[in-house]
Amino acid sequence: MDILQSVDISSITATGGALNSSYPLTNIVNDIPSKPYISNATSETINANVATGSMGFFVYGLLADSAELTLDVDDTEVSGGFLDLNTTAYSSNEQIKIGTDFRIPPEFQRCSIGGFSGTVIPASVTSDTTLTGSNGSPDSVELGADLTLGDGEDATTTLTVGLEAGGQVQFNGSGQALTSGTMQITLTTSVDVKDSAIDGDNIGYWQQDSGATGRFAKDSTEATASNFINVNNHGNIMVGSHITVGGTRYQVTKIIGDGTSSGAITLSGTFTSGSVTEILNPIKIGVFQIGTVVRTANPLYGMQKGFIDYSFKNDLNNGGYSQTQRNVGTIYSGTLLVNRTQSESFIDHFRAYRSKPFPVLLLNDMPTAQNEGKTYSGLFYFQEAPTINYGYKQAEMQQINFRFREVL
Repeated sequence: MDILQSVDISSITATGGALNSSYPLTNIVNDIPSKPYISNATSETINANVATGSMGFFVYGLLADSAELTLDVDDTEVSGGFLDLNTTAYSSNEQIKIGTDFRIPPEFQRCSIGGFSGTVIPASVTSDTTLTGSNGSPDSVELGADLTLGDGEDATTTLTVGLEAGGQVQFNGSGQALTSGTMQITLTTSVDVKDSAIDGDNIGYWQQDSGATGRFAKDSTEATASNFINVNNHGNIMVGSHITVGGTRYQVTKIIGDGTSSGAITLSGTFTSGSVTEILNPIKIGVFQIGTVVRTANPLYGMQKGFIDYSFKNDLNNGGYSQTQRNVGTIYSGTLLVNRTQSESFIDHFRAYRSKPFPVLLLNDMPTAQNEGKTYSGLFYFQEAPTINYGYKQAEMQQINFRFREVL
């Protein structure tokens, strides 16, 4: 188990800007995922200065179609690390988009400096060679044939020459803590979602009501008949969505109710009524933290994972039923078997944080296919104080019982 503790971000900047003053970049370094940073751009790069000692980072409340992370340290003898962050939703079931603030799982990644572990190309390339992944090379390379880097996809591909002996940033916890450096996250939104309604009609028309306010409809005929789109049921309209009408793009800044009443949707600029040609999701992040880590053994067999559903559910007195879908949170409970040093570190963390949330990677060193960083992580608080069982001679080994509840 890894617990992210001291957050070591000295400064943070973005190449774009915030949608408005309600969603500033500084929101992502707090511990309130429901108050995100929302970008005003469709491509955004966030840069954070990282202090010495960090060994883990955490991203929560991400919404983007692609997310690439670069981590460099100031030590010129150490080559940087590259990682594609997860942008896949909890579920492929489209219902996940209705009433859910967090579609993409949180991600906790361990990071450290270790020896170079990539593929080292030979000093002489005499036949056609394709390199993918993280690669190093000798001090010089003689090319006697074609050398292809990468797999043809959009991810950044870099050839580093002569750094194989200097160490490398790696995304695991087996090396040394990071020295000071910079983390860069590049985010894009590019998938048109106007024709991706979860329930009801797709969006094809903007009906201007007054100034920058209006509503969406399937087409002008439906707008004339006052048949407007329920954006909650559509599932792909939210604050920050990029709307294109007549070649001009604005963002949604406000939604009242389900978006069907006059003036219910406010944009960042004024459109006259017309056809909607594209809708893109916003780029946003709820929480981003990088810092030192409290590390213990994984919980014992039998750790439990439960859920809490915040949806509204009402049984009606005529036998009917009404409901409104809302967020689902996670609760973990289990037992750690740790030595005295690890026990003291865990309890020190509890005494310091008490009610304050903190990122946790509950299980580490799991099989690669389990994607531990997104499967077993989250932003939690102590739902109840931990307890310790001293069941071993001289208390050399101690059992800690814990219960974490997720913050949404």
